[in-house]
Amino acid sequence: ITPHFVLYKMLVNNEDKKTYSHYKRKVLTNNPLDRHMQRFTPATYVLIITNVIIWLCMILYLNRFSDVKLLEVGGLVHFNVVHGEWYRLISSMFLHFNFEHILMNMLSLFIFGKIVESIVGSWRMLVIYFVSGLFGNFVSLSFNTSTISVGASGAIFGLIGSIFAIMYLSKTFDRKVIGQLLIALLILICLSLFMSNINIMAHLGGFIGGLLITLIGYYFNVNRNLFWILLIVLLLIFVMLQIRIFTIKEDNIYDKLIKDQMLGGHYGEARNVVNQTLNKNYADDETYYLSGLITATEESQSEAIAEWERGIKKYPNSGILNYELAIANRSLSDDKKALKYAKKAAKSDPSNTNYINLQKELSESSDSKDK
Repeated sequence: ITPHFVLYKMLVNNEDKKTYSHYKRKVLTNNPLDRHMQRFTPATYVLIITNVIIWLCMILYLNRFSDVKLLEVGGLVHFNVVHGEWYRLISSMFLHFNFEHILMNMLSLFIFGKIVESIVGSWRMLVIYFVSGLFGNFVSLSFNTSTISVGASGAIFGLIGSIFAIMYLSKTFDRKVIGQLLIALLILICLSLFMSNINIMAHLGGFIGGLLITLIGYYFNVNRNLFWILLIVLLLIFVMLQIRIFTIKEDNIYDKLIKDQMLGGHYGEARNVVNQTLNKNYADDETYYLSGLITATEESQSEAIAEWERGIKKYPNSGILNYELAIANRSLSDDKKALKYAKKAAKSDPSNTNYINLQKELSESSDSKDK
């Protein structure tokens, strides 16, 4: 009567040496968690295998898991999503930072995925998993504008939320079972605190998404009034998240990555990111400013000035480009041209003391020469 056909095949073929009483205890156990963990859950296994295969492909392709590489293969970034790269909402759920990250997530998926799939079935479990993952990613995008987020943890916390909803609805879980689940959840949270790059907002969003979608699915057949109320709540939260995502000030993640590579002395990698930014038409005035600094380091000041001048043609009112060109031209003793750029920089941002001081200094120098 075991529901696990692989275990059944092992038993009938005498491939397992454990005693009859051992399996009798497992199959006839009164603990619902034990029964759910014994069931064959194909959707959970497929998700785990898919994540592991993608992880192995990443090792072969990327060699090292830098932010630049994770961005290339589909990491979740606010800047890219608001510019139309919606696929990242799904692709990021199958990417992981390092071995500890995927190990932790796959162990959690094995436990909580099997429980939910055993209770609600494979297809419903997949719906809960992906809805929770998407909801967690939307919450993440609403608060994190300058980081790259990857991992299945948002969807996994959705499964945990689903289990809590199921416990509330069924009212058949005793204190021992609830205690076991709470201990597992507490261990998961404690371990996550010792890992870097943890996205708390994605976890929280995934948990709420899993809780709501499970309740909505249940009340669809039981209580249509509650179904509509919960559905409206979910849609309202979704709309509010979209409004925040598209109105919050965005940070150009590519500029941040360029600066990170430059600070690490990896100017070749920084140049590659600049080229990606230009090819994707994501460049802004700071991109050209940073590109000029790279050029000045690797080539010459004259080439850097040419790069900044290309940027000025696209962003004539850029404070940072005008300021940098003023500094460069002053170093070449062309104070007249330097003053022209300094005035534009000061006009673009009157509160910037560096711009104002440079304009004042060049103006005084020009007046003294005229005298």
